[in-house]
Amino acid sequence: MAKGESVSFFFPAYYDEKSIPKLAREFYSALEKTGRDFEVVVIDDCGPDKTGEVADALAGELPKLRVVHHEKNRGYGGVLITGFGGAKKELVGFTDGDAQYSVKDLPKFLDGMNEADLVIGYRVKRADKFSRTFFQKIYKMFLLVFFGLRVRDPDCSFKMMRTGVFPKIKPVSKSGFFSAEMLCKAKKQGLRVKEVPVTHLERKFGESTFFGWRRVLAMFTDMLKVRFGKT
Repeated sequence: MAKGESVSFFFPAYYDEKSIPKLAREFYSALEKTGRDFEVVVIDDCGPDKTGEVADALAGELPKLRVVHHEKNRGYGGVLITGFGGAKKELVGFTDGDAQYSVKDLPKFLDGMNEADLVIGYRVKRADKFSRTFFQKIYKMFLLVFFGLRVRDPDCSFKMMRTGVFPKIKPVSKSGFFSAEMLCKAKKQGLRVKEVPVTHLERKFGESTFFGWRRVLAMFTDMLKVRFGKT
C-alpha cells in the first residue's frame, strides 16, 4: 500500500525564477500536511535568469527542500533523468517549474499509487495555443502507430511513480520524448499505469521554450531511435 510512503517531489526549472517560489512552497506545505516523510527538489537546468539563486534562497528557508544545479543545460529529458534518478524516497513525482499545474491535484497521485506503479495526469482542458493542441493530436497518432501506446495525454508534466520503477524502464531520451518513452517502456514491461484528471493553468510568467521546430525535430528523432533500437 502506498499510504504513508515517503515522497520525493521535484521541479524541472528553467527560466522560472518568478514562478518557482510560490509553486515550491505550495507543494512543500501540501506534502507536510500529509504527515509523510518527504523531500522537495528544485533542479536548476542552468537557465539564463536567477532561478538557481531563488531556489537556493528557498532551500535556506525550507529544511526539506534541496537544489540541484546543472553546470550546463541538459535539456528536458536530462532534467527528468536527474530528478527520477536522484530521488531519495519511496515515491517520486514531478511537475514543471512554470506552475501550470495545481497542487490541489496532488492527492489524486498519492491515492492512485495505492493501485499503480505509475500515475500520470491528463489535462481535462488544455490552457495552450491551438498549435500545441494540434501537435499533440499528431504526436499521439505516431505513438499509437509506432508503439501501440494509448493514453489520453502522454506529455502531461504531472506524474508520479515508485522510485524503483525508474531503473527498470531506463528512458534515455534528452528531448521532450522522454515522457512518452517512459510510458512506452512501462507498458511494455506490464507495469500498472493509472491516469488521473488534472487542471491545466495558464502560464503567468514568461514564454514556454518547449515548443519549437528544433525541439519537435529532436523529439521525433528520439522517437525513431527508440522505435528502431538505436538507443
